Amino acid sequence: MARAINRVVFLLNEHKAWGVKAACTAAALLESQGVELMLPEKGELPGYSGHRPEVLLADLQNLPQENWPQLAVIFGGDGTLIAAARALSRLDIPLVGVNMGNLGFLMSLEPEGMPHNLLRLVQGEYFLEPRIQVFGQVWRDGEAISEGVAQNDIVINNGNISRMIDIKVWIDGILAVEMKGDGLIVATPTGSTAYSLSAGGSIVLPETEVMLITPVAAHNLYSRPMVVSAKSNIMLRVSSAAESAKLAYDGQQFQDIANGDVIEVRRFEHPAIFVWPERGMFLKKLKSKLLAE
Repeated sequence: MARAINRVVFLLNEHKAWGVKAACTAAALLESQGVELMLPEKGELPGYSGHRPEVLLADLQNLPQENWPQLAVIFGGDGTLIAAARALSRLDIPLVGVNMGNLGFLMSLEPEGMPHNLLRLVQGEYFLEPRIQVFGQVWRDGEAISEGVAQNDIVINNGNISRMIDIKVWIDGILAVEMKGDGLIVATPTGSTAYSLSAGGSIVLPETEVMLITPVAAHNLYSRPMVVSAKSNIMLRVSSAAESAKLAYDGQQFQDIANGDVIEVRRFEHPAIFVWPERGMFLKKLKSKLLAE
């Protein structure tokens, strides 16, 4: 039995009316049991917009750390949870997802049985699961021009142009791969069940300390998916890039890239902390959501 949680904040997809209604119901139950709910100064939602977690971050900067929420509850889909994970990992605030989307592979709680299952969780029936994130930095002519963090993956592709892009991959300073294809994915174990899986990458358990390098539609027969240590430093150099070529963080944040750009990818220093009501839920969700006939 973990410690009880006394302060909670909600982040929700305000475009899903039934999700907002579920959040209101959960807020009423938690507050009736003495749980403090952090609310924005303006707005009618029972929490913060999941599309703008930076608003929550700004409010937290004005609070002493002892008054920060002990848990962030995300009402939405996997995309809303991923955006929250990137934003909150630096603050070591654990997060739990209530599935208001379709797949909900990363969400701990389903609408059925909520909000009572959420109440049991904040009363101490939960497990913490740190998950690694990856940090990317784009270098052009020896100068760092942008950077970002991803919970699932960092992806290079040529945009909407149906043309191959050339990518060379160095692992810890050693040239390991020279590929031509539609692009390349560097994924975390969390992201192993996302785009990387569709491109032929392995499924990796979330507690595994690795990164995955997965070519997308590689023209070279020897360009196969690779699994490397999470301690590795990965460098990618692109050529034959179209004007529409981009680097994507979790498919939510984008950076234009050009011929000769070098992208450095390494493990981010802060993991996201996922909260689950029981152990072994990754394998249970894998079976029910991805392996079901």
